[in-house]
Amino acid sequence: MSPFSTNEWIHIGAGAIALGIGLTPLLSVKGGSHHRRFGRMVVALGAVVLATALFGVLAGTAPTALVAVTLTAAYEYVGSLRALALRGRAPGWPDALLACTAIVLAMLLLLRGGPGTTSWPPALAYGTLGFVIALAPVRPLRHFWANVWMRRALILDHGLKMTGFYFAMASAGAGNLLRGGGRRTSCCPVG
Repeated sequence: MSPFSTNEWIHIGAGAIALGIGLTPLLSVKGGSHHRRFGRMVVALGAVVLATALFGVLAGTAPTALVAVTLTAAYEYVGSLRALALRGRAPGWPDALLACTAIVLAMLLLLRGGPGTTSWPPALAYGTLGFVIALAPVRPLRHFWANVWMRRALILDHGLKMTGFYFAMASAGAGNLLRGGGRRTSCCPVG
């Protein structure tokens, strides 16, 4: 088995386990012991999924849309963890740097273009990158409404981003592994 195949199997295995375990924090009482315990497992497995995805992007010739999904999932993942780390504090410069980095990378990917595949068409890349470009500026702008964000949006921010990360994993997995399902399955990018 080549190192790239090993990377793919680790990526698929960690993603599948994260999706299975991820149902517990997704459906359990937020902040409860099950939510936190299983959430930590998803965070650890998510780090493996993102690390192997990044290795695959850097080592292979991934279509732009797949790179865009990797960027979006990474932004959602890190943003969700930052939301938890900021409990009781206003967003800081690391948050602004994260947003600016995401915007620059998304713009570079848009300029890169490139051919698509059946599972990863260019339209998916543009939509996914547009999402990152539209959402990322909210992070540095939080400095101007930090009190409102801390009172009302902090926990929503974590929940929405982690849910986005969960479904990005589900969508990428379905798009790559269930190609025969066609467009009938709503979480697949395309069939």
